[in-house]
Amino acid sequence: MNQSKESKPGEETCRKGDTMQPSLRSFLEQLIDYAGLFPPASLPLEAAIHNFAAYRGSTDAWMLGRFIMPASRLAELDRYAPIFSAESPLACAVLGRKSENASACREGLRADLEQVAVFCNRHGEDVEVKVFELPLPPAPPERGLLETIATETGGLGLQTFCEVTVPFEDSWEQNMLTALDVIAAHNSAGEAVLGVKFRTGGVTAEAFPTPAQAAAVIVGCRDRRIELKFTAGLHHPIRMYRDEVGTRMHGFLNVFTAGMLAHVHNLDAAVTAEILADESPDSFSFTAEGLAWRDLTISVPEIARLRSTALRSYGSCSFDEPRDDLRGLRIL
Repeated sequence: MNQSKESKPGEETCRKGDTMQPSLRSFLEQLIDYAGLFPPASLPLEAAIHNFAAYRGSTDAWMLGRFIMPASRLAELDRYAPIFSAESPLACAVLGRKSENASACREGLRADLEQVAVFCNRHGEDVEVKVFELPLPPAPPERGLLETIATETGGLGLQTFCEVTVPFEDSWEQNMLTALDVIAAHNSAGEAVLGVKFRTGGVTAEAFPTPAQAAAVIVGCRDRRIELKFTAGLHHPIRMYRDEVGTRMHGFLNVFTAGMLAHVHNLDAAVTAEILADESPDSFSFTAEGLAWRDLTISVPEIARLRSTALRSYGSCSFDEPRDDLRGLRIL
C-alpha cells in the first residue's frame, strides 16, 4: 500500500492508548470472508484452509468471517475436518455454480445443495454452513427462479445472496435496477428473502465498477431493503490506483462507510459516489462515539445494526493485506 505510515491529523481518534475504539470494532467485526482459493491468490486448498485456521487462532480472528468454498468442492474439505471442532467449527460461505439460463440454474442449485446437505450431515457440529452465494443467469431474474432459490436454500437454513451478472455497458444501471426490483418484489411477497452480492473488482481494469455504478447498487439496495455483501477487489482500506490491475481499486472503508452513511443520512447516489471515490485517509475517522466521513457521522449502535442487517461482509483472497494496510494507516 502506497500510503505513509506517519501519523496524520485525526489518526489519534482511531485508537486511545492500546484500547480499540468501539466504532472500529463494530465496523470490522467479521468483515472479511477469506477467499484464498480465488484469484489473484488462487491458492491450493491445503494452503488456503491452513491459512484460515491460522487466522482463526490469531489476535485478529474477530475480523475474520467465513471460508469461501465452492459447493462442488466441499468433499475436498473432509481431510481437513480434524483441524476444526464443535467448539471452533469450520464456518463456510458456499458458492453455487454459474449457469446460462433458469433451467440450468435450478439443476445446478439442487446438485450444489445436495453437496451442502451431505457435507453438513457428515461432519455435524464441526462445520457451520449458513451462507450460500449464487450467480444468477445473465438475464433479468425470473420471479419463479427466485422463489425456487429462496425455498430450497431456506430449507437448509441458508442465508442466500444472489450475484446479479449484468455486463458493464450503456444499459448497465437500468438492467441492474430492474433486477433489484424483481428481487425486492420477491422479498416483499414471502418470508424467504434473498440478498444481493455485488462484485467490486477482479484481476483486470474492466472488472471494476465506477464509483457511480457502485453507488447505484448501494443506494438501490438500500431503497429496496435488500441485504448486500461484496466480493473481489477490496484488498485495501482506501481507494487507490494499483499497477497490478491498471486502475483504481475500491477501498473497503470507502464501500462500507458509504453504505452506512447512505442508510443513516438517506444520501443520494451522487454523495454516495463521492465517498466511494475519496482517496484521502484523513476523510475517515473512528471515535468512541462513532464513525465519520468529513462532517457526516454514524453512531456505534447504528454501525452494529447495519453490519448485521444491511451491509454484511466482503470476500477477499487475502486477509493479510487488509489488516496490514489498516496498521500502516495506524487505524488498527
